[in-house]
Amino acid sequence: MPQQIDEPATWVLAAARELNQHGSWTGRIHIHKLLFVTKVLGLAEPPFAFVLHDYGPYSFELDEEIINLEMAGRLDHSYPTPGYGPRYEPTPQGRAVASNLSAPAATAVGEVAAQLGDGSSQKLELLATCLWVQRSEGITREQQILLRVKTLKPQYAEPEVKRGLEDAQELVNSLAQ
Repeated sequence: MPQQIDEPATWVLAAARELNQHGSWTGRIHIHKLLFVTKVLGLAEPPFAFVLHDYGPYSFELDEEIINLEMAGRLDHSYPTPGYGPRYEPTPQGRAVASNLSAPAATAVGEVAAQLGDGSSQKLELLATCLWVQRSEGITREQQILLRVKTLKPQYAEPEVKRGLEDAQELVNSLAQ
């Protein structure tokens, strides 16, 4: 039986739906980080290429898909807290499209969303950047990872970076079970 190929829209809408269900703010950063973690840990293959950007791993194609889904009326946004970015939620039409994500991919997205839960964008930025350094740059020694992430993210103090690395390791361990 041929493997189902999931459309980019189904990934974004399923990610937003799962993040909403697990208490996330569900901003752009949250959607980016969920799909990056899913991909970098090899849990599924979201069809987005990621690069290291200002807020950690980022996909230009994913951001474009978010915009397209808003324009198509499948993804809605609101500003529930003044001074914060938008919170995304699939519309009823978007929820129907999200349900088309293949079962293995949907399971992976749901598991990662459950682990990320209500994590702040800053927490997810550090966690994902630590995973980028480990998985994409191949740096494996803790001190080297901390130094590299601190160089990439000078706005964070060393204890914050260390906590981001611990969070990344806890995430990897919990998803490996």
